Amino acid sequence: MTIYASTIPGAASIARSALRGDNLSKRAKERLKIIDWYITHNKNKSLTARHFGIQRETIREWWQKLKEGGPAALNDKSHRPHHVRKPEISHEIIAGVVRIRKEYPAWSKYKIYPLLPANMKTSVSTVGRILKRKGLIDKKISRKRSKSAKSPRARYPRGMKISEAGDMIQMDTKYIMLIGGRKYYQFTAIDVLSKRRVLRIYKTQSSANGALFLEECLKSLPFPVRAIQTDNGAPFQKYFDVLCQKKNIPHYFIYPRTPKQNTYVEISHGADQREFYLQGNVCEDFDVMRNKIAKWEYVWNNIRPHQALNYLTPNQYLEKRQTSRLPTKDVITLQT
Repeated sequence: MTIYASTIPGAASIARSALRGDNLSKRAKERLKIIDWYITHNKNKSLTARHFGIQRETIREWWQKLKEGGPAALNDKSHRPHHVRKPEISHEIIAGVVRIRKEYPAWSKYKIYPLLPANMKTSVSTVGRILKRKGLIDKKISRKRSKSAKSPRARYPRGMKISEAGDMIQMDTKYIMLIGGRKYYQFTAIDVLSKRRVLRIYKTQSSANGALFLEECLKSLPFPVRAIQTDNGAPFQKYFDVLCQKKNIPHYFIYPRTPKQNTYVEISHGADQREFYLQGNVCEDFDVMRNKIAKWEYVWNNIRPHQALNYLTPNQYLEKRQTSRLPTKDVITLQT
């Protein structure tokens, strides 16, 4: 048996147009292919609509556009309104804002606004719109602030009370400067109440190492960790933050450029500098450096008396706290 086939007039040319149309958008080419399918199936709108999951009226509109204007008519038209609202801000205000911004490029709209002359007073939002319209806003910083505003970082509650070891662990990193500008990084965790610390040395301050350090802390500390506070640095982002969520441990961030909110770990780093590193305990050999920091951690927790603990060591404080009332603060209230 011989089967004879025929091509519906116009179908082949439409298909070729869909492939070679350099001035056609991706969506226009897709519409041409649908129209081609529609033609090769006896212009059955219902069948085509069911096949592609579109409305019959849509197929009719595309077919009409194709007949009247050719393949280019299937391109999306501009959705811009015919009558665009014109800004009502005076040229003097715009010029004033631009002049101040160019003179002080790092200043925000909040700092520029008070500097405008009395006869140019407007609103802070208007200043921001002028800066945006004139291309005077750093898009990278703008995206970063927008992302931060949409996903705000957790801060510990105002007046948070620390009454048990592990209620709050503060963490931070400290640079160890080596010869030739190389660095090692000391990761530090300190319990706010007992001053018990965990110290580790890493070659980089990546969030992967931050996550490893958190695992080390959970294994080393003799009490459960109920909350962690860090700065906004890279070691405490990504993998570190994901691990906190996995372990169901609240992770609080301090406000940017406010190291005083991480007081306890910052003070301990000062002691490290005076009592450990300035005493000749910096070594290029990584394994030797790790051993040295392990010994210093032992000294801190078991030998060094702490004034804040009435000259007990952290481990002595933890032991005596179990059996008797100590002449030190039983509760610490964190200040924001």
